Formats: sequence, C-alpha cells, structure tokens
Amino acid sequence: MARIRYTFRIALVTLVGCLSLLAGCTSAGKSAPVCLTWELSNRDVGKGYFENSFTLKNLSDAPLDKGWTIYFSQHPRRIYQEEDAPIRVEVVNATHCKLYPTEYYTPLAAGDSLVVTFRCKGEVPNRSMVPEAPYWVSEVDGQESVPLAISFQRKPLPATLQQTEAARLVYEANERILSAMNPVCQSPAVIPAVKQFTATEGRLRLEGGVALNIPDEFATEGRLLQEKLAFYGLQAEVSAPASITLESLPEATPVVNEEYYELTVAETGVRIAAATAHGIFNGTQTLLALLKGQQTPYLLQCGSIKDYPELLYRGHMLDIARNYTSVEQVKKLIDLMASYKLNVFHFHFCDDEGWRLEIPGLEELTDVASRRGHTTDESQCLYPAYDGHYDSQAATTGNGYYTRSEFIDLLRYAAERHVCVIPEIESPGHARAAIVAMKARYNKYIDSDPAKAHEYLLSDSQDTSQYLSAQWYRDNVMNVALPSTYRFMEKVIQELKSMYQEAGVPLTSIQIGGDEVAKGAWIGSPVCQAFMKEQGMTQPRQLSEYFIKKVVGYLQEQGIPFGGWQEVAMDRSEETDTYLSQRSAGIYCWKTTAKNTMDEIVYQMANKGYPVILCNVTNFYFDLAYDVHPDEPGHYWGGYVDEAKSFSVLPYQVYRSIRNNLVGNTDSAIGKTMLTEQGRKQIKGLQSTLFAETIRGPQWVEYYMFPKLMGLSERAWLASPAWETLSGADEQQAFEQDLAFYYQRIARCEMPDWKLRNVNFRLPYSGLCIREGKLYANTPIVGAEIRYTTDGTEPTPTSLLWQEPIECTSTVKAKLFYLDKESVTVTIE
Repeated sequence: MARIRYTFRIALVTLVGCLSLLAGCTSAGKSAPVCLTWELSNRDVGKGYFENSFTLKNLSDAPLDKGWTIYFSQHPRRIYQEEDAPIRVEVVNATHCKLYPTEYYTPLAAGDSLVVTFRCKGEVPNRSMVPEAPYWVSEVDGQESVPLAISFQRKPLPATLQQTEAARLVYEANERILSAMNPVCQSPAVIPAVKQFTATEGRLRLEGGVALNIPDEFATEGRLLQEKLAFYGLQAEVSAPASITLESLPEATPVVNEEYYELTVAETGVRIAAATAHGIFNGTQTLLALLKGQQTPYLLQCGSIKDYPELLYRGHMLDIARNYTSVEQVKKLIDLMASYKLNVFHFHFCDDEGWRLEIPGLEELTDVASRRGHTTDESQCLYPAYDGHYDSQAATTGNGYYTRSEFIDLLRYAAERHVCVIPEIESPGHARAAIVAMKARYNKYIDSDPAKAHEYLLSDSQDTSQYLSAQWYRDNVMNVALPSTYRFMEKVIQELKSMYQEAGVPLTSIQIGGDEVAKGAWIGSPVCQAFMKEQGMTQPRQLSEYFIKKVVGYLQEQGIPFGGWQEVAMDRSEETDTYLSQRSAGIYCWKTTAKNTMDEIVYQMANKGYPVILCNVTNFYFDLAYDVHPDEPGHYWGGYVDEAKSFSVLPYQVYRSIRNNLVGNTDSAIGKTMLTEQGRKQIKGLQSTLFAETIRGPQWVEYYMFPKLMGLSERAWLASPAWETLSGADEQQAFEQDLAFYYQRIARCEMPDWKLRNVNFRLPYSGLCIREGKLYANTPIVGAEIRYTTDGTEPTPTSLLWQEPIECTSTVKAKLFYLDKESVTVTIE
C-alpha cells in the first residue's frame, strides 16, 4: 500500500506573514547571543508523554556562562527531566515556560551547541502545539536586561498513522460528495437555503442602475442594501429599468415568526415584503446572496420565495481575551455574519489571559489586564501567553482593548444589521485577568486608601487552595465569599448596562460564564470556610451555587436575563433549577461528546425547562483544527471540525450530529435521554464558538470561520432537514445530496464572494488515493485545480494539472489552487 504523508510546510498564501512570526523572529538593534532549534524527539514515550528537545547554540565569540533565562510559550501540562540536567525547563504559568542553567551547567563555548531534552504530558499532533516565540533575558548584579528575541527554528513534525491515512479518507468522502452532485438545481444557490421557492417564466436583468423604493420604516435596511448593491456595481437611481421595493406585508398575511419575509422576482424588479424590519433585512440578504458568483449583468430567475428561520437564536462567539481582535475586524465579522442571517454576536471579552473592555472606575482592568509582556510580578501587565510575545507595548494579539465609546459604536453597528451583542463576564472561574488587575488595584491603594484597596478585591491572600484549571492555572477562580467580589460583578454589570443605554440598544442578556471551575478551589480559603460554616454549607459546590444565584438575582433586579455555560445549571437542586430556569435567556451546552454521557446534558437541561443554546464542541467549536494535517492550526481535544461537521448538526436529534467520515453517526440514542415535547420548545438556537488560544491575527479568525460558518448558518435556519426523519440508505443518500448542494454553493458562490471581500477562507486539500498503481485525486470544490509534482518540489500554480489517473512510480506532491488560494501540501510515496 502506498504511504501518504504531509510535508511540514505551510502553503496558505494569506498566512505567510503570521507564520514567519511563528517560525522565527528578529529584534530591532540587538539580538540574543544564542539561537534555538526545536524538534519532537519521540512522539510517544509512554503513559501519555512525548519527548522534545531544544538545541541551544552559542552564537557569540565568548563562552556562554550562567545568568540568563530563555522564556517561550508551549502547552505542556507537566514537564519531566533528569535531576542532573544542565538546563532546567519549567512552567512559569500555564503556557508561559522558561529554561535556564542549573548547577550542573558548564559554560558553553563559542560556536558550540547543547541539546536540552525534556518530556511533556500530552501530544503534539500539529503546528499549534509546538513551542513558539522564545526570548532571552540576562541578569547582571540582580538586574534583568531588556528582553531580546531569539532566532528560532522548528523541525518538521513526523507524521502519525492517522495523518498518513487522512488523504485516502478525504478522497473517499469527496468521491461520495461528487457522485451526489447535481449540475442542474432549481433551488436558489444561497446560504442558508430558502424554505420555499416557486419558479416562474423569465429572468430579471440587473445592470448599472436600479431604482429603490424604500419607505421610512425600513430606511436603515434600505441604506445598507444600497451600500451592498454598490459593491456589486449596482447604483441607486431615481429611474431605472429595474426596481427594488421594500414594503410591509398586509396585516392579514400569515407569518411563522417575526423574521418571516417574502421575496418576489419579476422581469421588472424585486419586491421584498415582511411584517418587521428584521424580516425585511433577511429578504435583502437573500437578494444580495442571489448576486454572488455572478458578474454583471446579473440574471435572476423569476419566482417567489417564502422564507423564515426555524431557530430565532443564531449566534457566533468570538474570544478576544486570549488573543485580541480589533473593533474594525469585529465589525467586518458582524457584517459577514449578518449576510448569512446570523443574529447574535457573543462577545467573550474577558478570560484568564486578558480583559478587553474599558470599565470606568476600574482602570486596572485595562491598564494591567489588557496587556501581556515580560514581567516577574504582573504589577504592570500579565504574563505572556499563547502568542508568547514579551513586549506589553507592541501591537500584538497579546495587547489591546475596546474603549467605552468604541464598544457603544460597535453596539449600534451590530443593531443596524439586526445582530444582538451578548457580553460575557467570565466568572467565577476563567477570571485570572480580573483577579490580577484587582490585586494591582489593591497594591496601588493599600497604603493611601485601604477601603478603596479592598473595594473590588477578588482574591483572599490567605487562600492556600491547590487546584489546576483546564488551561493549567492555579489562581483563576474568584473568591465567592468576599463581598468585594459581588461589588465587582455589580460594578461591571452597571457599566455594561450604561453602555447599552447610551447606544440606544437593548441589553437582552449577560452571559456570566460559570464554566470549568477547577475542583479544589476555595477549599484552602479561610474566608470561604468561615462563610460555609455561617451559611450551613457542607460542600464547596454550594459556594458556586450561591454565587450564581446571587449574581442572577442582581441581574434580575436590573431587568437583565442571564446566560451561562452548561456548568451553571449542572448538578443543582430542584429549587435552584426552578429559580435559574425562570430567569435564564439561555444555557449554552458545549461539551456534547458521547464520553461519560455528556451528550445527554443538552436534552436534560431542555426537559427541565432551561432555554438551551447548542454549542456542540464536536460541530461548532471552530478553534478545533479542520483535520489531522500537521500544518492545520487549531486544537484537537474535541476532535476536528470542518464545514461538513457544522453542516451535520441535528438540533432535535443531537445523538446523530456526530458522523464518521460523512458515512453515518457513531453515537446511538438507545438508552439515552430523549427530548420531550416541552423540551423541544426549549431548544432556542445554535451557536458556534471561536476561542483564541491558537489565533495570531485577524486572518486566522477568518480562516477558522470560513467555510465552517456556512454549516451553522444552514442548520440554524433549517434545523430539521429532510434527512432528519430518514434512516439507513435513504438517510445517507439524502444527506449526501444535501451536502453536495452545500459544497456547490460554497465553491461557486461563497468563495468567489469572499475573495471580493478580502476574506481569508480555508481551501481544503485534495483527496489522494492509489488504485492499481495509479494516482487518483479529487475535490468537492468545483472549479479548483489540483496541481502536482513528481520531483520532490512544492506544487505551484504552474505545476502539472491533475486531470485523470496517472501512473504513480515516484513521490507525488499535490496541492489545491483556487481563486488565488492554495491548500496545504499532501505527499504520497
């Protein structure tokens, strides 16, 4: 059998700048006297550990003595070395690591190298898990030098068995999709697909000018439509051969919900009618979608569309805390989301690694916790994390925040596009950035104003609790027994409410987090122990329940429903369930894996009366890598998520939402919690999430989202596809036909439009297969080219074009090209 492998070389054109930053760095002026090379020495050394090594080379012309430290970022849970290692490797904090000389170190001669080997818990399946951005700090007479960047190289990752098999599996999946494609389809080629389309004779020709008839009540929708039409070269004119009319539906018209609209295309123009402005906006987005993939003159099939969403919550969450994304980039994302009829932007602005929103009166949140850089005490900034950059003043993804006025402007921008912004205050866990900031506030005022120093303190200095959070923090949980913790939460809530009021936008909900509070938190806090005794509590989890109910109670006083991750409502008393479910706007169920029956939680919540938002990690966690290719960035702990996985979700048949290589579902509903009739009504919507640990710039945000976002858009609008009620071969055939039409729309309409809008989308690599000594290749991206080489060089746009099976007698490298994009390289030997 031929062996397929991947070359460890990134070939994504638009990521070149970002990737060069990860591969190495140089400093202006001075540079470190050493260089580093990293390699994965042994992928598996037993018991879930891998072995890696740094080769440290002395570039100076003098021996390298002690008195220095090299810092870098990586994701090790635990590090093991020999006791007499000359260079010690340690975790400083979570992903912030260091290596430094020990007593066994002898000066490294000029030009010599030293190999530093160490073992880490976990694995390194792709490029996002390798060390990055090392920097050098020396010490003279107890004083640290200015940090210096280090020249850094990483050797290619060896391929795993799963990776060598991936291209064949991709080929087989592509083969099924291609066999189901129908070159002629009567349905409009838009995403999300419309509910009902009735074609009539004739076509509408749009070219040059178009007359717009817009009543005052739809002025905003009309203005946005006019701007987008101009993008396609269609200018609004007083008189033109074709017209576009926005109007209210007659009052007697039956509508399914408030977002229902009707769109009629005739040879003289387009009519969009709805009962609400949101319905009108939906209709305009469908009209604009009909223009995608075309060039002027635009030809639209005459007919009528009646359309509406099945789920009224269709959201996306972006984490700007771990790595920062600017206001302008978020506006671009919101505009793109709205074009796919998504209507909720979940704003994850704070977490362990950063606080990104100005809160008047709590300046430390942005003075300290919005910046990351080299520090020994975090009095001025947080430790480096993820991107590993050491300069807290540089324009990196480690630094940045939204001012109050910028956020108010963003709220208005989103509201015009019928996108609701839901802010999230991560609490009581995932709160390290806020905790550190409030410690800095305490230290600033303790001598001059002790009351002010304690006013918003989130931690107990006497706390000896030992725990390790999911992201490997030991100090990221608010102390929920301190009155100052609740003053902090109330202050932030008040300021958020004030911003929404000034923006003139309703604050429909605040997400309060509640997830991943590490076991062991609070146990060693004297304040917590005294509070538990006072309240008659016997278990630490009662502290969490107390915190949630108290914050929810305050939100209720302010007239604000709450949202939270699934942990907020897990393992609660019946009394608490009743209390929370009546006050919740949504419980975000994310850990929907079959392991330990976690996939049952979503229906258990819904059946108990909680409104549920599905955020399935296996379908909607967009920070998971697209697949096993080592050059694909992203996490892997919850599997891999591509545009087919997001498309495959069945909100009302959640156990069938995980498919095995597109063939069928791997999980069964037998013996599991079933959705009741009342529970079905509590499934309020779907949401994708993009956590930012592996993001290094806005182009990465777009790369992770497009085309994955298309599946979310499709399934939130069409929650019950035809294949939901089928089984066996009938279900598989219907699913593959639907999936094929989905890929046709992405390739022919969406990708060309993304190119026009300068959206950095991901182009999948081609499938490869050897049959009877011949190489076969395929892709579902209609119009893309598969280019290959047989001499070991990287494929380029001018390399041989694969068109039919070829004899495979040497190493073949293949790559997909389309719309000035190229995929990663696949190699077959």
